[in-house]
Amino acid sequence: MYHNPSAQLWKSKYTIIPSILQFHKTLPDYGKTPLLKLPAKSAEQLGVGTILLKDESHRFALPSYKILGASWGCIYTVTHSLGIPPTTSLSEVKQLVAVVQYTFCTATDGNWGRAVARMAKILGANALIYVPKVMVEATKQKIRHERAQVVVVDGDYDMAVKEAERAAVTQPAGLLIEDTAWPGYEQIPQWVVDGYSTMMVEIDEQCQELIGRSLDLIICPVGVGSLAQAVVAHYKSQDPPCTVMTVEPDTAACLKTSLETGQMTSIPTGNTTMCGMNCGTVSMTAWPFLRDGVDASITVTDDESAKAQEMLNDIEIRMGPCGAATLAALLGASEEEREKLHLNRDSLVVLLGTEGPRGEALDMS
Repeated sequence: MYHNPSAQLWKSKYTIIPSILQFHKTLPDYGKTPLLKLPAKSAEQLGVGTILLKDESHRFALPSYKILGASWGCIYTVTHSLGIPPTTSLSEVKQLVAVVQYTFCTATDGNWGRAVARMAKILGANALIYVPKVMVEATKQKIRHERAQVVVVDGDYDMAVKEAERAAVTQPAGLLIEDTAWPGYEQIPQWVVDGYSTMMVEIDEQCQELIGRSLDLIICPVGVGSLAQAVVAHYKSQDPPCTVMTVEPDTAACLKTSLETGQMTSIPTGNTTMCGMNCGTVSMTAWPFLRDGVDASITVTDDESAKAQEMLNDIEIRMGPCGAATLAALLGASEEEREKLHLNRDSLVVLLGTEGPRGEALDMS
């Protein structure tokens, strides 16, 4: 486990924008996803008070949280391009999109691409989704079912990002909608991160409703780091700040590697069942938040994620490998490591269960 003691004192100045939640409430199938309490014996075995899991397996009738960021990122990009307020009604935006005939271009390991494709369908835009060659056919088919065109690149996720960037330039009325940032492409990924704030608002409300107080530790999975950026930005703005731990596959630990080296470090990635976290480069805009605000970073194996899945299945909570990785991280932390995170018998821990089970979900957290 990588541990950053100084993160406990780091403060974020981020403030949630209320209009984001209001926008999400206007979308079809909006509903607050459940915060589920794990059995007391699990918390006792790990030496904590309560473990809650945020179940993102059914968000807007999709199997992942990604639609939160994709929807806000898409609507803000389109309205910005049209020169109209982001609060413009969906019906008005759709009428204007029909005239311009936008094409949303993006790269994905699964759920992100499906979420962007869903927003394209809602707004009446086209969608061009670039995917790595290792993506399974079932995942590609689910993206196609959103009326998107899927393009397979002869390489990994990072190559798919480069191809999507090229396509956005060459397509008539092409718009690049990515959740990862690099020099010169920073604003849209930030809008995506802002979109994830709805999840944080829900968690805070649910913790008060269920337990009557705020959380002590939140565990977040990491791919390119956009969700983790949203988590750090929000929970490190609180007083006292909440402890943040991130988890990655041991075959794709771009964040942990970067934290250990002290600078953004791209790495080659291998195959993993946690496909949604199979990313080799941290988002540029996420990096400063993660570098300074992540208290601990841990990796888990496919087997450890699978065992966590089985544990959740036994209590009728259905998660995919990425969604179960947060429980695997908590289980994998040693007693000494949990002490470093100041966990005790009163601690309230929240796990982000970011995807539903395979067969219903795509291969992405």
